[in-house]
Amino acid sequence: MGSSVFDALIVDVQGVPRGENGASFAQFNQWLAQVLQKQPPAMIYLLHKGARRPHFRIEGAVVKKPFPLEAIGEALRERIGLPRHRGNERGLDLDLASNTLRCGERQVHLTNIEATLLAYLMEHEGETLHPRDLLVDVWQYHDAAGASTLVRAHVSNLRRKLREVLGTSDAIQTIRGKGYRFIA
Repeated sequence: MGSSVFDALIVDVQGVPRGENGASFAQFNQWLAQVLQKQPPAMIYLLHKGARRPHFRIEGAVVKKPFPLEAIGEALRERIGLPRHRGNERGLDLDLASNTLRCGERQVHLTNIEATLLAYLMEHEGETLHPRDLLVDVWQYHDAAGASTLVRAHVSNLRRKLREVLGTSDAIQTIRGKGYRFIA
């Protein structure tokens, strides 16, 4: 790796175990900074959800595992200055102040929960979100009993309204046994 130049580097980090000071990662971090001192590449760090985040000597995006493959591509695009505009491929515009979803000349009014749910799905584009997680993160519920029924009803309403505005409802995918995913 001595004199190589990299546009991007993806580092799979296991995290720092509790009770350890992260000495092995610190050594790697130091070595990496020395090797890449002239021209640091776009860095992407892969880290398990819930793992303690080590100090990164070279700043970079952190993608939490497990993740959809698209998340790495999105992180790379953002780091090298070519971000994809979320929802813009379809021309979607979600106005949370008025709960209005627009696409071109078409628009539809959303309920508060529909707007919040769609904003959350768009923010986590490409990620598969389980109904229990949606209840906690969108509805602020602490008990996930009945998650699938409540979430399924609101997703169904959102799909119907997306169909009115876009002509299709395929922006929200159902991943059988796993949850829902928003794809722009």
